[in-house]
Amino acid sequence: MSGEIYRPSAIANYFLKRGFEENLAITPLKLIKLVYIAHGWSLAVFNQELFNSPVQAWKHGPVIESLYHEFKHFGKKAITELAVEFDFQGNYALSRAVVNEPMVRESDDQTMAILDKVWDTYRSFDGWELRNLTHEFGTPWDATYNVKPKGDVIANDLIAKHFREKIKLYINSAKQIQEVA
Repeated sequence: MSGEIYRPSAIANYFLKRGFEENLAITPLKLIKLVYIAHGWSLAVFNQELFNSPVQAWKHGPVIESLYHEFKHFGKKAITELAVEFDFQGNYALSRAVVNEPMVRESDDQTMAILDKVWDTYRSFDGWELRNLTHEFGTPWDATYNVKPKGDVIANDLIAKHFREKIKLYINSAKQIQEVA
């Protein structure tokens, strides 16, 4: 089944739920980096965006602005609640807001495969370790932040190319290990 394009909050909620289930703390910095990395893997493996928002180059790496604002009140502390969305029904002045927690459809095998792999690979990293990975020389953040105006959008083609190269290195390393074993 082909993957869907989600709101960043749905991708964030996948990682938050996994963190809650496994009793692993997820700070806003870690969450934003996990969502960004998952987006990169989706672009690299399936040539498809994972979510429908731009990634911006901020001081501490790639940022999805909506997630930053959703969770910034946690500061450096672990996030304790899922992202929510409000759906206003009826006349705005008399409306009743319906609150929902956006989620990735479990039947979306393509997206779930990416999210599961990213979680398995990066769950033990803290936010600063992930931040440092995104700050390496030659990353899409580096190519954008150090050349364009601060806060500019990181192009998806840069993200896709970077993650394709990283995945190729990972596969080649795994092959070399198998040959030795």
